[in-house]
Amino acid sequence: MENSIKKNGITNGIILGLIIILSSNVIYIIDLSLFTSQWVGIINLLLILAFGIYTSVINKKLLMGKMQYKEAFLSFILPVIVGLALSNLFSLLLLNYIDPEAKEIITEHMIKMINEMPSKNEISKAEVQNYINEIRTKDNFGVRVHVETFFTSVTIYSVIGLIVGLIFKTPTNKE
Repeated sequence: MENSIKKNGITNGIILGLIIILSSNVIYIIDLSLFTSQWVGIINLLLILAFGIYTSVINKKLLMGKMQYKEAFLSFILPVIVGLALSNLFSLLLLNYIDPEAKEIITEHMIKMINEMPSKNEISKAEVQNYINEIRTKDNFGVRVHVETFFTSVTIYSVIGLIVGLIFKTPTNKE
């Protein structure tokens, strides 16, 4: 049965990755500033969570309602890893090889967003300017950043997956 769990996870991960890639293409066509939108990030987060949970539900049904913790965790995290890997690879290719000018436009939108943030965070203008200078001088969309983002995301979703695994695992009878 573990092969079925892996097959479902990889299949749903590919579907998730393709959905994120498709939505990234739509955003790319409509307006590059949407790449910096918090709403787009929230929607992606919810989509990724939904796919992980959906795969967990499918796999629990496949296992006739009996799922060990390892199977429950794998059911959640595998599609997430595959989907994130595909979307990160696409983003890397898009912003570094297909249209490198797009990353400059997105960087400018990031800077604009930082400048428009309310000053209630009590961050000094000098600190904001230092942060903006750092954004301008470093490659925010290079291979290293994509790899770091991927592993950070996988770590965060793994913690969520641990919780989802607890929810979906079949309780053991203690006698």
